[in-house]
Order: sequence, then structure tokens, then C-alpha cells
Amino acid sequence: MSDDKEAYRFLECNVEHKISFSVKDVEPYNIDENGISLTISGRTAHSRLKGLFNLYNIVAAASAARSQGVGDDTIVRAIEAFEGIPGRVQKIYSDKPEIKSKQDFTVIVDYAHTADSLEKLYQVFEDSKSICVLGGTGGGRDRWKRRDMGRIADNYCDEIILTDEDPYDEDPKKIVDDICEGIVTQTPTIIMDRREAIREAIKRAKTGDSVLITGKGTDPYIMGPNDTKTPWSDAKIAREEIEKRLS
Repeated sequence: MSDDKEAYRFLECNVEHKISFSVKDVEPYNIDENGISLTISGRTAHSRLKGLFNLYNIVAAASAARSQGVGDDTIVRAIEAFEGIPGRVQKIYSDKPEIKSKQDFTVIVDYAHTADSLEKLYQVFEDSKSICVLGGTGGGRDRWKRRDMGRIADNYCDEIILTDEDPYDEDPKKIVDDICEGIVTQTPTIIMDRREAIREAIKRAKTGDSVLITGKGTDPYIMGPNDTKTPWSDAKIAREEIEKRLS
């Protein structure tokens, strides 16, 4: 990514083939609440993905595809057909049409578990009121990230709900307390039961709001003490709570 200030470090590597890419390669482009429009060899392509970070992902994928001889027509078709992957800015709604039609707020499940990825996700939803459900990094590791996660939530979220995530052998309340150190302008709601936290966020959502549930993505377990594993799915739980509220 030649736009990155550290790009030169990679381009200086002693390898035979180097491929750099930039968002300038797909100008003009536009990013809004409906997705991304970009230009591939004079053709406009429309992606349902959102956010600047996804534009970079698209340009990186297109550059890699070209390096393997994939033509631009195929690249455009792929961009327009791709709907995203589970656990990455995944929009959650009921499979029941009569309930889906009632949902006038957005619910997102995303794996974001670093300060950088959390901020990039929140930036996508800056234009709506955001109700954020987050835990910290996994217990026993990366404690330094926790204050930063709290600070970013404080900067971007209109309401913050802190909850359990993957405590392992660490006290989950201590993890949440570490996140709170970065939250200085508002008072977060602490609900240690993750389902209850998701339920509360969805209960609060009004027309046009965004509920952003981060940290787990598609992780199938909550990791507890002594290697215990509790089967889990943020997407499944969120869908169930949407249906309970709108039934």
C-alpha cells in the first residue's frame, strides 16, 4: 500500500516482484452509507462493503488478481458480487420476513479486537447514533490495548456497554475496569453477561441507530478459566434478541 508512510520499508525488500497499490489507482471513488463506488480501467464498480479500510482491501485484492492474469471485467464482476464474510462488518437481521421488515435500526457484528480495527469500524458508522457493545482483549494478554479500546469507544460511541469477552484465567471484571480507564467523557453501562449486554443494546436502539457488537466476530466459544469453552455466536444471539424485541 504505497499510501502508507511505512510503505518504503516493504518496497525496499530484496524480492524479484513488488506490487504497490493506492486508492489513487481507483479514482474517482466515493464512500457512503450505501457502500463504495470506484473506477476500474474507466468502468465504475459498486461494492456493498463500507468504509475506507474496505476500499483498501478491494484495491489490494484487485492488484493481486491482476498479478495473476485476472482481467478487469472479472475483477469488476467479483467486486459487485461480493457481499462480505461472516464476522466482518456483518449486518444482522431476522430470517423471518415479517420481522426483518420491522427492523429500522442496524445491528453489526465485527471481529474488531484491536484499537486500530475498532476505530476503523466506528468511523464507518459516524453518521448514525452508535450503541457499542465491547469487551477487551483476551484475559492474560495485551493489557496495554484496553485503555486504548476504551478511549476509542469514548470518542466515537454515543452509548457504551462493556461486557465479558474471553477472560481465560483473568478476572473478567478487572478486564472491564482496565477498559474504563480510557473512558473519561461518559459513564459506560457494565453488563458482564454478554447476551444481556447485547439484549440491552438492541433494546435501546431506535430508528436509524447502529448497534455495534465487537470482539468476537465468528469465534465459536467464550474462553473461560481452566480452558473452559462456552459455545457462542454473537450473530446468533443478536438475531435472537432482535426477534424477541420485534416479535
